[in-house]
Parts: sequence; structure tokens; C-alpha cells
Amino acid sequence: MGPQTGAVPAKTAWWLLIYKVPSEPSRLRATIWREVHRLGVVYLQDGVCLVPDALDIELRLDALREKIVGMGGKAWTFRVESAVGGQDAELEGLFRGALANELAELRNAARALCRHLEDAKDHFELEDEDVARSESELRRLRSLLQTVRARQFFKEPVSDEIAAILYRCHTLLTEGGDKDEVGHQG
Repeated sequence: MGPQTGAVPAKTAWWLLIYKVPSEPSRLRATIWREVHRLGVVYLQDGVCLVPDALDIELRLDALREKIVGMGGKAWTFRVESAVGGQDAELEGLFRGALANELAELRNAARALCRHLEDAKDHFELEDEDVARSESELRRLRSLLQTVRARQFFKEPVSDEIAAILYRCHTLLTEGGDKDEVGHQG
């Protein structure tokens, strides 16, 4: 399960990653960016990232730091707490904002799949090929949700809403799989 399972305490501890990688070859920069993104960090500025202290984040950051250094770059990690009251809420907002668009797109895609399945079920128009495409889309959306949740440090109700929509899609695909006497899926 993702970082979401580790409760973030009232006064949040954070990990700060500061790094610089060589400009060439550019693939090194892209590799580091992808790994940083997978951790769910928020960039405060170029080469300065912040992430809540949760689960195994220290180990993951240390491995990333070693990789950066191994590529000829420089990297430092620090465990910090915000000194001024109210900053934790502001920083949490940065993390929520970073996932907001992804979650909105994912919710829209899940809703579209659910509407399609409900319409097809209502009109007995779910053919085998459509079932296969819909199952594939459901798997893709579940995988995307899992990927987003792995970077989700703070509880997001929309994430649970998406899971419920995907469960509804699963139910629509699995209930009543037999065709009736005139060949309709029912």
C-alpha cells in the first residue's frame, strides 16, 4: 500500500531533498525526475523537493540520493519540521494540488466507463468484444489509481470516490453474464 497508510501526525515532519545532477547526458536528469515523481515529492524550486515523513520514505530518499551521487551529481537529505504555525497546512495543500488534476481526470474516465456500462446494460448491448475492451479499461484505471495512491500522502475523498466508481464498473461487468434467448447480454 502507498504512503497514505502511514498517518501524518498533527505536526508534520518532512524530508527535504536537495540535488543537482550533471546537465549531460540529459537522460540522467530524466531518470532522476521520474524517480523523484514516483516518490510523490513536491518541488519547492529546481532541485529542492519536499515530502512528508511517512513509511519507508527515508530509505527511498537515501537510495535516490545514492543514485544521484553515483551519476556524478550531488544530493543531500534533511529531516525537518516547519518552524512557523500554519505552514504544514500550506505544504499539505501543495501535495493535494499536485494530485488534483490527475485525480479529476481519473474520476472523469471512471465515470465515463461506468456510464457506458450502465447504458449498455440498460439496452442489452454489451457484446463480448465490448466486455473485453471495458475490462481492459477497468484494469488500466485501477492501475492508474494505484499509481496515484502510491504518491498520495494525505487522505483524498475523491480517491475513495474513484475506487467506488471502479467497483461499480466491476459489478456491472460481472453480474448477469449469461445471454438471454435472443442473444442479449442480461
